Amino acid sequence: MISKANSDQKVKTAVFKFTCCAGCQFALLYFFELFPETLELLDFVYFKMATSKELDEPYELAFIEGGISTPEHIEQLKDIRRQAKKLVAFGACAAHGGVPSIKDWQAERSVEERVYPDPLLISSIKVSPVDEFVKVDYYLRGCPIDEVEYMELIRSVVADKKPYVREHPVCVECKLKNNICVLLMREGVQESMCLGPVTRGGCRAVCTTNMRACFGCRGPMSNPNIAEMVRTFKGKGFSDKDIELRFTEYAGLSAEFSEGARAYYGRKAPYYHRKVA
Repeated sequence: MISKANSDQKVKTAVFKFTCCAGCQFALLYFFELFPETLELLDFVYFKMATSKELDEPYELAFIEGGISTPEHIEQLKDIRRQAKKLVAFGACAAHGGVPSIKDWQAERSVEERVYPDPLLISSIKVSPVDEFVKVDYYLRGCPIDEVEYMELIRSVVADKKPYVREHPVCVECKLKNNICVLLMREGVQESMCLGPVTRGGCRAVCTTNMRACFGCRGPMSNPNIAEMVRTFKGKGFSDKDIELRFTEYAGLSAEFSEGARAYYGRKAPYYHRKVA
């Protein structure tokens, strides 16, 4: 059980970054201003983006941003898990591999050769979500994470309660906002290639409310009908390559979205394909 925060005691918290763009950490900094209550509940003993303070004291709660892409990352992550009483995978990269995991659908050597003059000096592996190597207690999905879900999680952790997990698709949130369906709005153009019907909600339909297709950054909803989603895209004139790119953009390593990507590849995800809690 994690310690309860009160006027004299806050939850000791550490924030760690692996392979990602650090956008979710920027979101955390913004949330400090949006929700000052955060700093009343949590004591951030390590957060490189916010302070130069080194990690020199124990912590109870760990936030992990980014996917795991080197052998060193694996060892660091396991050390964090040994220390933390509760571990949060926050952001698409930590939860599903995110954009960096696009490379997992290609040979590792071919990717390294495009980037590094001498790939023999590089010690990289396929990108994996955090829960490939350690137990994750809580997920904050999305690219970036949502502020309402973030604050709900913080309050739940401090109160030692399980936060509400949204299993419904983004389409539910579109309906609640009376949005025009982006998927049906325009035929045969990239903007209408919306993954809202199969993507987990909780983002308050921010993209589709602004007339942009859902890119699936929150990963699959509960029991999505991927086969029908693929048929719909093909019926709208999208190629197998278009479909592969959309399904692998953020959560292609999930069992469900890798199924959609097989429309182009004709095979399973090469590294990681199982259901995420």
